[in-house]
Amino acid sequence: MYGKLYVIFKRCIALISVIMLLIVSMDERGLPDPDGAKIIAKQRYVLEDYYMSNQGVTNDGEYYYFSGKKNLGKADMKTGEIFCINTSPIPKALADLGCNHIGGLSYFNGIIYAALEDGPDYQHPFIVLYDAQTLAFTGAYFELPQELHTEGVPWCAVDEERQVLYTAEWSNAAVLNVFALDDLHLVGTIPLSAPIDRMQGGEMFGDTLYLSCDEENDLKRVFAVNVLTGEVQTAFARNIGKAFEAEDLTVYADTDGKPVICVLDRGARRKSMNLTKYRLD
Repeated sequence: MYGKLYVIFKRCIALISVIMLLIVSMDERGLPDPDGAKIIAKQRYVLEDYYMSNQGVTNDGEYYYFSGKKNLGKADMKTGEIFCINTSPIPKALADLGCNHIGGLSYFNGIIYAALEDGPDYQHPFIVLYDAQTLAFTGAYFELPQELHTEGVPWCAVDEERQVLYTAEWSNAAVLNVFALDDLHLVGTIPLSAPIDRMQGGEMFGDTLYLSCDEENDLKRVFAVNVLTGEVQTAFARNIGKAFEAEDLTVYADTDGKPVICVLDRGARRKSMNLTKYRLD
């Protein structure tokens, strides 16, 4: 009896998922093409997968790693299917300080670096480390200087070549903050050639830090920052409209060694997440 009920339940959930995916796909009909890039694929997440993927994303070449506000998820990059989750990843010591939000992620050497904050007070910005295989908390976390993160720490990005980690202020950031990867002590800042507003996520590719921004307009641009010079350029404009909320992004190399930029955004109805893959023109 219970076996039959479970099968019926799973079929109902699958049917609801299909209906929701059809609805949210209709919301995107008629959107203009991106300017400066081409869409090559899109993965949509609804229902329980939405809560595992509505904040951050990174990858290791085989798996995507997602964050929800209080969750972590792991997905196969070929299928997009989330198959591993952690529904209580925030360490108790940080929860006791008020930390209630996991933001952007970055991957390096088997470790997920996650930005955690205690909104709306924003007194305790942290980077917390998780095991990429299991999504379990490693026991390591680092508090960042609050005076450099007055509106929290919505994202972080590991620079493997230089063995550093980047963060920035959320609104109208004039510099990148640079932390040594071994113990996350501040080693300096990189002045930006132009301020960048509402940064939601970043990932390195070569000497370029790609940044996703939730601009209060239709463009929702992705910026490219040369970390050697601080020069800021628009990589491409996504043209997805104000109703969508840009979140984190991640980058991997295609078969030609060119960057594929995967941007996470919340759908117009706030009930779905898109992971859209772009190739630069």
